[in-house]
Amino acid sequence: MVTRKINPSTLPKPHGHAQIIVASGGTLVFTSGQVAIDPDEKLIGDGPDYRAQARQTAENVYAAVAAAGLTPADIVRLTIYVVDPAPENLEELYVGLGEAGAAAGAKSTAMTLIGVTGLSFPGAVVEMDATAIGE
Repeated sequence: MVTRKINPSTLPKPHGHAQIIVASGGTLVFTSGQVAIDPDEKLIGDGPDYRAQARQTAENVYAAVAAAGLTPADIVRLTIYVVDPAPENLEELYVGLGEAGAAAGAKSTAMTLIGVTGLSFPGAVVEMDATAIGE
């Protein structure tokens, strides 16, 4: 799989993501939305702790991608849904996402963040889904 990041001067400077990812060849993987629950369906980061929830949610996305035979470095798009996307909550979310990404070897990618009023699991404040492309 070949990917190429494009951050044209005609678009705002990205902060931690790529404006455009061009990918060719390979296998496409689409994950379902993941929230910060462990395999026993216990919510991680209740309270809510945006940093802990973002970290666990990202780890769940990475596990889903790994189950399909790819790695976090193969992710080309993330969609993040956040309850109460206030600046202080987003700051914590980005810290948790960065921690998980650094530990897993993820790369910056195209990303969309959407504020929502609620998620499918009680107490969850962060949900992510991903698209990955591999050989």
